[in-house]
Amino acid sequence: MTYSDSLKLIDSLKPGGMKLGLDRIGHILDLCGHPERRLRYIHVSGTNGKGSVSRMIQSILTSAGYRTGLYTSPSITGIRDTITIDGTPITEPEFADIAEKLCSLNIKAQAYPSEFEFTTAMAFIHFANRHTDVCVVECGLGGRDDATNVIPPPLAAVITPISLDHTTILGDTVSEITSNKCGIIKSPCSVITSPGQHEDALAVILETAAKNGLTIRIPSKGTVQYLNQSLDKSVFEYDGMAITLPLTGLFQTENALTAIESVRAIKHAGFPVTKEQIQDGLNKVIIPCRQEVLRTNPLIMIDGAHNPQGVSALADTLTSYGISGLTMIAGMLADKDVMQCMSVLAHFCKRIICCTPDNPRALPAEALANILHAIAPNLEVEAVDSPVTALALAQSDTGADILIAGSFFLANVLRSVVLNHNQNL
Repeated sequence: MTYSDSLKLIDSLKPGGMKLGLDRIGHILDLCGHPERRLRYIHVSGTNGKGSVSRMIQSILTSAGYRTGLYTSPSITGIRDTITIDGTPITEPEFADIAEKLCSLNIKAQAYPSEFEFTTAMAFIHFANRHTDVCVVECGLGGRDDATNVIPPPLAAVITPISLDHTTILGDTVSEITSNKCGIIKSPCSVITSPGQHEDALAVILETAAKNGLTIRIPSKGTVQYLNQSLDKSVFEYDGMAITLPLTGLFQTENALTAIESVRAIKHAGFPVTKEQIQDGLNKVIIPCRQEVLRTNPLIMIDGAHNPQGVSALADTLTSYGISGLTMIAGMLADKDVMQCMSVLAHFCKRIICCTPDNPRALPAEALANILHAIAPNLEVEAVDSPVTALALAQSDTGADILIAGSFFLANVLRSVVLNHNQNL
């Protein structure tokens, strides 16, 4: 099987959508000899920040000399980048070989997995093949019934900030959603949650941990001293460490604290990490499409935030730096709180170009434009189907500051286009 063939195979699984439950992934891994049982884990769930925290944890542990796997979703910079070891993506031959092995087991006929279940199995096989020391695994949706929760009890279960999202699946309240996400807490493990966690979520996390006889680590953001803030980095002091974080947004500081306490929590399992290694790992971390500045003059910022909490963090950054009068390229999925998200972001825009992300759940561009007309009748709003067309239209206004926002499925397409254009300048 070639790499191209493996991509076609995975594409053939997409129409089935996301499937919850552990039976299919359990059956697949049983056929593979249970590679997931040969690995050690940090399991990460939450609504916002789980991708950033996961990448920070990997970067710190890699700097400490541990061979660290990372499985994350959705695909932002390419499907191979969802499966990495020490920041290096699985190679095309490795990807194709593992996909072919899974095909030889006739799993499509026996289990018919979702795309996510298939790539989850691929990740565990790759990490086992490469003898990783520890694996950071980000949940895809929820926690309890997410395919990644097939793993044995992790060394640490990390719960990042929780808010309302995927309410038709996970529950209508923060408490219900948190209960689902707390399914990754399995004794014996350390439990870490983010500073500033929603009070309803924190109550459920504390109750779940107590039922399992576990205590919780919560970083204290009150001990943080901010030394320097700019659009492309944050410098702060925490527990005697002067940390330079090459990322935009104060929320990333809280994510960094969560990552720090997560790696400290597994010291007892044979993974000590020094302060210098923490500083080095965070200084090297790369997190695409999270308030990422692709160009400064004129500005191009790209952010995959797709729920009110994530969009609020983006708005905080724009306010902090006095950024307004933006041309926004907007695209969202239909099952998100589009009205609330666009109401927040429209305030910073002089023009919005709506487009349709490449996803079956995408809200059509015209429908998004209609919502924006209702929110801001005097705002210049237009609709095109293609994200690439929307970008070209935005850039035709020479000197316009551009924000790309509303969905990772929009961000991952336009990020590569912008970067390729920058390289050709």
